[in-house]
Amino acid sequence: MATVKAVMDEAARRCKVTAPTNWITATTDTAMLFKDFLAETVEELLSRVDWPDPISLDTVITGTGVETYSLPSDFKRMTRDEMAVFETTRSQRPCTPVVNNGTWTSLQLNGSAYGGRFYRTSGDDDNGYEISFFRDLETGASVTASYISNKWQAVSGVGSATWTDVTATLLLPSQLVRRGLIWRFRQDKGLPYADRMNEYEANLARLANDAKGIKRIDMGGDNRLSGPWDIPVPDYLPPA
Repeated sequence: MATVKAVMDEAARRCKVTAPTNWITATTDTAMLFKDFLAETVEELLSRVDWPDPISLDTVITGTGVETYSLPSDFKRMTRDEMAVFETTRSQRPCTPVVNNGTWTSLQLNGSAYGGRFYRTSGDDDNGYEISFFRDLETGASVTASYISNKWQAVSGVGSATWTDVTATLLLPSQLVRRGLIWRFRQDKGLPYADRMNEYEANLARLANDAKGIKRIDMGGDNRLSGPWDIPVPDYLPPA
C-alpha cells in the first residue's frame, strides 16, 4: 500500500507544484490547499462506497434491556446493505432501518405487529454516534452491525482518522485519492478539470462495483421510501 505522503507528492508533481518536505507541518497556502483537498476526497470516498476491510468493520451489540447503545468511536456510517444490522441471536433476521423522526415516533406511539426489530442511528463526528432499537434490545440479546470506519490511514497497522505521521499508510485506493486531489486542485485554480474529474468518477465507479458488486437498476420501480407499512402481512399490521 502507498503512503499518504507518496500520494500527496505525486499529486503535487502532476499539478506542477513543489511538495513540501513535511506535509503535516507545512503551512504554505499550497500545502494547506492540498491538505484540504485530501480531507474532502477522503470524506467523499468514505461516504459513497462500502470499502472492504479494514474500512468496513463489524461490531456486536449485546443488549442490556435499554433502547440506545453507543457505537464504536471510529463509526462513520452504516454500510448500505440489507444485512447491515441483524440479530445474531434468535432469528438472525435483518433489522429494518428507520430514516426519519416521524416514522420512529409513530413506531413508539403505535407499536408494530412486525416480529422483527427496527433501528436508527443518531449523532455526529464530533460527539460520537448511537444506535437505538425498537423494540428495546433484551438483556443478553445480540445484534451485529456492519459499519464504515473513519480510520482511512494507519501507522504500523493501527488505524487513524487524522493524518499525524508522515509514514502513515493509505487504506483507500491510492490512484483514486490522487485523482481526487488533482481535479480539485485544477478546479480551484480555474484550470480545465472536467476530464480529470471524469477519470476520477469512472475509477470510483469501477472500484465501487468491485467492492460491492454491480447493482441492477430498476427503471420502472416504485420510488417511494420504504417504511414499516411496506413489510408484508403478517409481519406488520397497522394499528387499528
